[in-house]
Amino acid sequence: MMLKLLWPQVLAGAALGLDAYVLAGLLPAMARDFTTSQATVGLGVALFTAAYAISAPMLAGAVSTLTTKVALLLGLGIFTAGNLMSMIAPSIGVLLASRLLAGVGAGLYSPLAATSAAGMVESGQRGRALAWVLAGLSVGTALGVPIGLFVEAHLGWRYTMGFIVCLGLISGMGIAVGNATFPASAPMPLSERVRALTNPFTRLTLLVTLIAGMASLGLYTYLAELFASRGMSGEVSTFLWLWGMGGMFGAFSIGHVIDRCLPASVATLILLLIMSLGFLLVGYGPDSIWVGAGCLVWGMAGWACMATQQHALVTRAGPKATAAVAWNSSANYLGSAIGAALGSLLLSEHMLVAWLPMLAVAAAGLATLIHVSKCR
Repeated sequence: MMLKLLWPQVLAGAALGLDAYVLAGLLPAMARDFTTSQATVGLGVALFTAAYAISAPMLAGAVSTLTTKVALLLGLGIFTAGNLMSMIAPSIGVLLASRLLAGVGAGLYSPLAATSAAGMVESGQRGRALAWVLAGLSVGTALGVPIGLFVEAHLGWRYTMGFIVCLGLISGMGIAVGNATFPASAPMPLSERVRALTNPFTRLTLLVTLIAGMASLGLYTYLAELFASRGMSGEVSTFLWLWGMGGMFGAFSIGHVIDRCLPASVATLILLLIMSLGFLLVGYGPDSIWVGAGCLVWGMAGWACMATQQHALVTRAGPKATAAVAWNSSANYLGSAIGAALGSLLLSEHMLVAWLPMLAVAAAGLATLIHVSKCR
């Protein structure tokens, strides 16, 4: 019954998850089409995630006068228009601009989708409603990315972008013509959000999230190029699928772990170490089995780490917990943007792609040290 009510948000979440992560597998085809380097096309990932990170807190006030339904449709419409622009982009410049536009739409839509889903059900069902919306994001990554790469292999990357456009249009139609009653939105003023950053624990937690995001997506964006350098180009789809499946498992299972087994701080420490191990296996594992295992554990730890960070903020941030969690999401996507942009810069300067996993390990190590110092 809940899925019948929330399916548009779940499907839109799948579109967002697919859009955020499928580009890593499309970089070689896009680079060939535009006669440019994969590092240049990779800037599109940085622009998407940066816009995603910044638009949510900065533009929330701009839609505060709209009804929730209209605001959802506006965000989803901008996201879909950006992907349509990507699909028909005649040049690399237009493609990069389209990724920025899609990221703005995603940033406007995503937080409102979660809060509206929680407000559409009874109080005892809110956790499950939020889980459904987040599940759409992880399923879009775990299942949508392989489907998108399959479409690219047989029809071309523009059809993959068209697939995302279709998902956005169907979701928008569901929101527009459905009978669901959306709760009134009450966005938090930016000044109140900023006050959440006065807490030292919150700032250090966000810094850990930022650096972990830099390490994770900074490496993920250029996996196709890394695997090509290792003679594993034919297995990119499999490796990305394993990463997504690990992420889906981590996202769904970590809640039980921190509720019943481990404190969130201990779980975060373990997950950062597991993520580092995944980076090493992906970059330097002796064969495909070890590389696949690295993708699996990296995806699991990376997605689960977000939940443990959010749990820590909810527990320690007090009345500013809502704002702190919102900043944590922005820190994750901003870190992803920085990581993708740094990867592009380093590869453009002719750094060997084989160095990227080691740099990701170093960043994860720094995040681990900050986390340990924060928890003392």
